[in-house]
Amino acid sequence: MTQFITVLLGGLGIGSVYALVAVGFAFIFMTTSSFNFAQGSLVTLGSLLTYSLFTVAGIPPLVTLVLVVILTAIVGTLIERIGIFPLSRRGDNDPLLWIMTTLGLAAIITGVSIRIWGSLPNGVENYIGDPVTRFGDSYVSTPFIIAFVGAVVVTFGLWLAQAKTRWGRTMRAIADNRPAVQLAGVNTMVYGLLSYGVGGAIAGAAGFFIAPITFANASGGFTFTIMGFAALALGGFLSLWGALVGGWIVGVIQSLSSTYVGLEYGNFLVFIVLLVVLMIKPDGLFSFGRSREV
Repeated sequence: MTQFITVLLGGLGIGSVYALVAVGFAFIFMTTSSFNFAQGSLVTLGSLLTYSLFTVAGIPPLVTLVLVVILTAIVGTLIERIGIFPLSRRGDNDPLLWIMTTLGLAAIITGVSIRIWGSLPNGVENYIGDPVTRFGDSYVSTPFIIAFVGAVVVTFGLWLAQAKTRWGRTMRAIADNRPAVQLAGVNTMVYGLLSYGVGGAIAGAAGFFIAPITFANASGGFTFTIMGFAALALGGFLSLWGALVGGWIVGVIQSLSSTYVGLEYGNFLVFIVLLVVLMIKPDGLFSFGRSREV
């Protein structure tokens, strides 16, 4: 039982990182109807920046987190300006083309990161408290607890902003009916830029949270992208809370199956569960229709 709880806690921890990637996916999609498949690369970039700022430069962890979030937000906006804005401006809204451009930019980010930091993992010191937190006889890595809390806070903050602020309501309206919002005089491209910036910031925070556990590795972005997207599809493309819970489900399935079935079956069983869920509920577990007040 002790081992099961330990594995479960670890699954919720890594699932929180997947959830942050999924929430970034969802937030961008709800505003722009596009997917930023560079989200995983921005997670690894956040880890690498954490290594340079915290481990190498010795900057305090909270300041490091703020700097990482700002820098990855800037990279997120650059992805939108380079990969999405030129296509949108000329009316080329083919989702497949947008996917290919963000995948290409993800490859560029990975290549530049390898050039700067190398292809080997860079060790990142634990930035708060003991490396491991115990719950009775069970335990979990402390950064996983921070990632769990961070995922809940980020999701709640974005949900609250969408529900209570004019900026958030405008973003929801764009997701529901972009042409009507454009006719009302709203510059939807500015909101698209902002959404990519927010998505980049979320990915950077995820990279900061995970850095002491996975170390800073420039080559790990694809895994975060795939697992984050699986979490989004499982929870529902139009639900921030669904993306959060989807991330936890993916993390727990991966952790439990890797421990009790076999390491090589972790990702396999995630996608088996995803396939079954989508056959029953194609819009995801937490998509309940799009009718809402904006």
